[in-house]
Formats: sequence, structure tokens, C-alpha cells
Amino acid sequence: DGWSAYAWKGVIVPAWIIKRPELINVRNIGTAIDPQVRRCMIEIMTPARFVAEGGAMRVSTDETGVLWRQRWRWEAWAAVEVINGSPEPDGTHRHYFLQVPATVRSAREGVAWTYGMTEHRYRPVVRT
Repeated sequence: DGWSAYAWKGVIVPAWIIKRPELINVRNIGTAIDPQVRRCMIEIMTPARFVAEGGAMRVSTDETGVLWRQRWRWEAWAAVEVINGSPEPDGTHRHYFLQVPATVRSAREGVAWTYGMTEHRYRPVVRT
């Protein structure tokens, strides 16, 4: 009957997001009304590209990484950019973006949150 639905990890999204992901850009993300769809778009686009294309502002930098944030009218998105402590076979270190609550104030607080800890309790001794 021509009926179809498109979803990303259980979230119903407009068909074009799945069929034409190359069309996702910072402007489209900013105009999305549904916060869940907005987050799906960032995930599909990748947080690295979202940040590189000006989708988020650098909030803080410390020894754990860089905290990035974007605020829209009703909600916000935040992620900490971290560098893997273990080198790749070619000797490089991969960058990752860890999505964190938009209320975190520092990269350290965001990384600590991913371990279920407070910023003050997070004190890694050895990075692997």
C-alpha cells in the first residue's frame, strides 16, 4: 500500500534522513523541532563532523579533553572530545566524542560522568 516508516535506533525520523544522510547539515539539525530527531541527525552526521562544521561551541579544555556544547531554544547537546590512550597499530591515537548531559561544566566533569563518578572523584592513575 506504499506505507513505510523510517527509524534510527528506535526513533522515527523523516525518510530523507535515512535515504539521503549526506543532506544532514548543521542548519538542518538546528531547524529540527524534535530533540530526539536532532540527536539522531547528529549521530548519523557524526559528532566530529557536527563540531567541525560549526555546530557546537568549545566550552572548556583540560587534560581529559574538550567539552563542546550547542544550545537551541528548548534544549542543548554536549559531548566531550577525548583521545584514546591506547595507540592504533600505526601509532596514532583516535579521537572520540562522548555524549554527556548538557549541564556539565567541564570536560573532566563530562568524562567522570561517563564512569558514573563526580568530577572530584575521577582521578585516573594509568591510561590504557
